[in-house]
Amino acid sequence: MNRETISAIFVIVLVSLFIFANFFVGFVLSLYLIAMTVSFGIIFFHPRSGLYAIVFLTFIFERFFTLSPIILGRSEIKFYPIDALFIAIIFGIFFQFLQKRIKISLKKVDFYLIWFIVLVFFQFLLSIFVSQSDNTLAFSGFKNYALYALFYFAVVILIDNKKYLLRFLKFFLAGAIGILFFIFYGILAGRGLWSKYTPLSTEGVRLLAFTHGFYLSMTLIVLIAYFVFNRKKINVSQYVLSGIWIVGVLGSMMRHLWAGLGVAMLFLFLFSDLRQKKYFKKIVLRYITMSFIALILITYLALILPHSKLNSVTTNASEEIFSRVESIFNFSQDKSFSWRDLVWNEALSSYTQYPILGVGLGKSIPVENSSYHDFVELRDIHNSPLAIFVQMGPIVFLFLLVFVGKIMRELYIRKKNWIGVAFFSLGSAYLVFFLFQPYLETNLLGIFFWIILAFQRNLIFQKYENIRNQ
Repeated sequence: MNRETISAIFVIVLVSLFIFANFFVGFVLSLYLIAMTVSFGIIFFHPRSGLYAIVFLTFIFERFFTLSPIILGRSEIKFYPIDALFIAIIFGIFFQFLQKRIKISLKKVDFYLIWFIVLVFFQFLLSIFVSQSDNTLAFSGFKNYALYALFYFAVVILIDNKKYLLRFLKFFLAGAIGILFFIFYGILAGRGLWSKYTPLSTEGVRLLAFTHGFYLSMTLIVLIAYFVFNRKKINVSQYVLSGIWIVGVLGSMMRHLWAGLGVAMLFLFLFSDLRQKKYFKKIVLRYITMSFIALILITYLALILPHSKLNSVTTNASEEIFSRVESIFNFSQDKSFSWRDLVWNEALSSYTQYPILGVGLGKSIPVENSSYHDFVELRDIHNSPLAIFVQMGPIVFLFLLVFVGKIMRELYIRKKNWIGVAFFSLGSAYLVFFLFQPYLETNLLGIFFWIILAFQRNLIFQKYENIRNQ
């Protein structure tokens, strides 16, 4: 329990108390000021603790930490708790840099992201003063694409050796363990807590909120890479824990998470040597066996208790998972795919009118067919690369594409140990994820894009040497 870990835990407790107060009595300005001021002071002197706290709090409280505004009477100020903590990290980095306690060393690849941020800022100014966009939406786009991209530099600077990386992963894992509560709640209640914010487009409910499913997907990729590449013997408790997480990801009913996990597992298998491939197959076989046993047990209990909550939840969940899997192979009849096809075509059509600079931030487009009429915000077309391309044009998009491509390519060439393969697979999965939801347009999803890239960058430049079986 070093000083930074204790500081992070103290910040987590403070912010959690404020969030719980919001649940029960509503927004309390005095409590907000106390929690944020004390947390700001702690993080200013220990900026790494801020990163640990942000990851854990996002995993557990998701939108209630990352999208909770300041409420003054009937007005809302969209300055969120995550913003206060992140600003403290930035100031803390600057303060420690002036004291020469940390060094800032940029590489050539980092300047592609710097140029991307600068160009997004100019796009924001054009959208406000020339394109006459919605100012609030335009600033939100600038914030998500540019300001939160600074998470990349914060991680590059602060998590610069294996000791800090392992500590970061411990908070990452602790957050995933905390999500167990939400999985059990969803099973017992028949509906995931906070799943109402992302309802299914078809009949049925989620047993786990989409965001929690996303966090568990990332955890599973890292954990399975650790087990396979170290040929680490997995005990029963670890199998049970990861098995429950898999149930959570399935219960989130998010098909793109399943697809991204499949891509990640494929890379893990391809990058394994012969002995690791055998162990990988053994792990998969054990999961299938455990799942089969659990399925038989649950089915038996549901049949002998036909009027129980377990019976109804089991029946509904199995029907919904089957229908979601079936829709992948019959996507032309699926409402979600049909909506995306319609909106993506309309977005590209609007882009053709502004082929150089894009449509601009903060814009909406009319979308209609015989049965659907609506105005859809361009940032909410459920495809982050397409949203960036349409809103800001090919030049801005190209800088981001080159930046991501160079990092992924170099990591692919240099991957040496389990953590390199884990983060390459994790990045590959994210590239699948953000094709189907507004990931970079939502801070509780987008910050992990920049964090993953930062770890990949540090792996390329050998910041985490000798991190074998720790």
